Amino acid sequence: MSWLIRILLAGAGVVAGWFLPRDQIGYTIMQFVVFLLLVLTASVVVLYLPRLRGIFTGPSTKKPD
Repeated sequence: MSWLIRILLAGAGVVAGWFLPRDQIGYTIMQFVVFLLLVLTASVVVLYLPRLRGIFTGPSTKKPD
């Protein structure tokens, strides 16, 4: 589980680095905000993926037994 958090924090660090230099005081705060947005986005995708898959693939053709 820690490797997942480490990957997300590394990605957040890259995105925060686009907007702030690493030695600025607000860098860590910006990195944490980007990390929270990444976690929120990943959670929404995982939560709604079955519903979105059903919308894009159309109704099921299986008949109930």
